[in-house]
Amino acid sequence: MKTTMKRLSAGMATAVAATAVAVTLLPGVASAQVISRIYSYTSTGAKQCNSDANMAGPGYYCTTTKIAGTKFWALAHA
Repeated sequence: MKTTMKRLSAGMATAVAATAVAVTLLPGVASAQVISRIYSYTSTGAKQCNSDANMAGPGYYCTTTKIAGTKFWALAHA
């Protein structure tokens, strides 16, 4: 089970990084959103995302995103 979770986490981190790069490189986008970190789509994940956004400072916010059909909370900035 731990190996599966490690692989899933590594795969999602790669997907988030690739998505962030793709969003940043798209031509014609007025304001690109860059995802810094993802959290589980639970109340605990939402609270942690909000706490991290408050500590990160201006320009950071929490949003939701879907990766491979699964919804997550995401710490992002423009």
